[in-house]
Amino acid sequence: MLAPALVLGLAAGSAGAQETAGPDADDYQAASALVEGNLLALLRNAEVTPHWLAADLETTGFWYGRDGETGPELVVFDLEARSRRPAFDHARMAASIAEALATAGGSAAEGDEEGGESTPTLEGLLGLSLSDDLATLTARQGAQRVTCSVADFDCAAQAIKPPEPGLLPSPDGTRAAFTRDDNLFVRHLETGEETRLTHDGKTYFSYGKWPDSSLLTVAARKTGLRQPPYLSSWSPDGRFLLAPRMDERLLEAVPFVEWVPTDGSRRPVVHLLREPIAGDEDEMNVDWLVFDTKKGGRVQVDFEGASLPDETDRPGLGAVIGWDLERNRVYLRAAGYAGKSGALVAIDVESGKATPVIWETNETRVESNTHMYNRPNIRLVRGPDDERRVLWYSDRSGWGHLYVYELADDDSADLVGTVTAGDWTVLDIIHVDEAGQQVYFTGGGREPGRDPYLRHLYRASFDPASPRAGEVVLLTANDADHHFEPAPVPMMEALFGLAPPPPRIRPDLGVFLDTWSTVDRPPITVLRSTEDGKVLAEVEQADASALFEAGFVPPERRAFLAADGETEVYSVYFAPQREVEGGRHPVIDAVYGGPQVYVAPRNFVQAVGARNPSAEPALARLGFAVVVTDGRGTPGRSSAFRDAGYPEFTQVGVEDHVAVIRQWAGLKPEMDPERVGIYGWSWGGTFTAQAILSRPDFYDVAVSGAGVYDYAAIYPGFEAFTGPAVYSDGGRTRTRPDEAPKSWEPLDITAMAGNLEGRLLLVYGDMDENVPPAQAFRMVDALIKANKPYDLLYLPNRNHGGGAEPYALLRTWDYFVEHLLGVEPPRDVTFEVKPAATVF
Repeated sequence: MLAPALVLGLAAGSAGAQETAGPDADDYQAASALVEGNLLALLRNAEVTPHWLAADLETTGFWYGRDGETGPELVVFDLEARSRRPAFDHARMAASIAEALATAGGSAAEGDEEGGESTPTLEGLLGLSLSDDLATLTARQGAQRVTCSVADFDCAAQAIKPPEPGLLPSPDGTRAAFTRDDNLFVRHLETGEETRLTHDGKTYFSYGKWPDSSLLTVAARKTGLRQPPYLSSWSPDGRFLLAPRMDERLLEAVPFVEWVPTDGSRRPVVHLLREPIAGDEDEMNVDWLVFDTKKGGRVQVDFEGASLPDETDRPGLGAVIGWDLERNRVYLRAAGYAGKSGALVAIDVESGKATPVIWETNETRVESNTHMYNRPNIRLVRGPDDERRVLWYSDRSGWGHLYVYELADDDSADLVGTVTAGDWTVLDIIHVDEAGQQVYFTGGGREPGRDPYLRHLYRASFDPASPRAGEVVLLTANDADHHFEPAPVPMMEALFGLAPPPPRIRPDLGVFLDTWSTVDRPPITVLRSTEDGKVLAEVEQADASALFEAGFVPPERRAFLAADGETEVYSVYFAPQREVEGGRHPVIDAVYGGPQVYVAPRNFVQAVGARNPSAEPALARLGFAVVVTDGRGTPGRSSAFRDAGYPEFTQVGVEDHVAVIRQWAGLKPEMDPERVGIYGWSWGGTFTAQAILSRPDFYDVAVSGAGVYDYAAIYPGFEAFTGPAVYSDGGRTRTRPDEAPKSWEPLDITAMAGNLEGRLLLVYGDMDENVPPAQAFRMVDALIKANKPYDLLYLPNRNHGGGAEPYALLRTWDYFVEHLLGVEPPRDVTFEVKPAATVF
């Protein structure tokens, strides 16, 4: 019997049921220790964030925070000595901080008991930070901020107000843009003086408003969350502000019903969001404007006269590439309908004229990064003689590479150089060194015989006249994944209060920091030379001993052949950690399978803390053999690999997963390929449902969370992956309310409902704006019409993150224990996930 939940449907026999001693409550508790957040909290010194010292100090180097034996530590790494030292006496500083907090009425920092005495530590403090001259330490505890002199350990605490939400600070930090009553304002942060930029904003015809379709609307309404002006960008000198005006007036409302109101009300609450549905005739319109915040005035960007490529839409999230104030230009990236075109557009900030500078088209889709959520690999750069140039990313050759265009005064551009080429992929631009005319980037698949998903750092010249043009220098030779993460898009920085990370690469100093690991080897951070990648010093080794004591067993990663028998795909295996009767363990396919990301762990941190799919080590602890695979139809490789099966990429992925699991089973005699489960969330829920419905001969049990099952009944935007919507009259809009695009029929998972033979649990949250509950209801309706039994788990007041909560994880474990292992799961098990804290 499934553990308590709202479960609907008829009972069906368990797949491969047998009498075994199943996991008990102790096993569940041991598994809960292996859930991502709990595991990550045990991993120490997995990364080093360098904070570079002021140039006029005697010491050249950086300080960073680390996990010490008795609490947080701040250390200084000296580049010349190639060694580190404590930034100060930590016990003495902790005692001074404790005294300052006590004087101010706060609580003291924690201590470490040793020999009956308490040694003060920095435990419990957040935001620990040193000034670049190493003279001042700051930290937070609750509503108190502590400031200390490093030289004499003199500390003072004062109450602080939390930062005001909803502000978009200017580059110099003196002013901030914000919205109020559908209009835009700018405030001087020191004096509080406000300047009103607009007066004509109206409800649903608003300046800088986050549209109702931005996936955060219900949460913002319920919590009063204030957000910075949507998609807005300051010029580097703080004079101009680029901002949109959102027109949602013609959109119909989509209801989200809060059946169990969080305010305790007995009457359900209906939240109406104006959102388009694929095929709607009325769409949201966006006008872009440039405001002169110092001299006054505004201009509207004229996209209509821009002569953009056919069906190229106006810019979206992360679209601002950069500013050129000498020519009064701001450059944006625009993407076309169904992703089939992309352009770099120059905007004259004084006239509003928009001119396409670079554009290209593709039969499937044009991308600016192989990973959809990463920053576009496009940069404005200057040549050695101050030429205006653009680093441009394109997979026109079949592989993602970098090119150089030169900008002319008439806003045209000429291709003047190829920075990278070959049968491998540029992943992310990490650093641009204009002085040296070098770009530092991560790439995959260039080194023969190596895993193409493992990131390596490279350096290449972007000066086409350089004798080294076209030469790519490998800077990280060891066979591992090198943890270089791209900076977040600026809007995400503003929304979540993220500060741009300090650079890990310093060409002016000739060094960079490299953290690397594999799925079975904890991270190591080293200092390398920017010239040839030579290791100059070891900085840190991560300590994973507490993870291993908790029961974590690293997975295994290897390559297999896809279902076509030719293409190489990569997969990760978490071996079962609990014996079962007969020694043959059911298999669980942990999936995502979306066309915009790849998810099989490629390094130790991802093996420990991957978020989607989640809890693979926990399921292995319960006795399952868990497999995570990146099949065809996903990014990170060639265009042909990504576009396999286009536009019906999911089925290609399903067939690859089946092929890989069978190959794993040929290597691992403990695996039982006759008992296979599958689970996933979001696009993983989509993949899961399609897998059990299209391959009922292989998959027996499925948990599908927050999946899209009918692309014709959700907001538009999937066309870049599913192909254009083509209705009966050849157009992009419905000719009748119940019409679905003929071109999307192979993508309709609800039409496969009659194929269900195993057990299927659908999971949804009623406040999920990312994948609205209507998707689950459409799947349920199709199953009922097909007279198929199903199970349903409803998560009240949960958004798209509800699947990662302990309750949803426990019910997923229960479902597989009952229907794959064939035994009763334990009752009354609970656990918590440790929240992350920003110590440094």
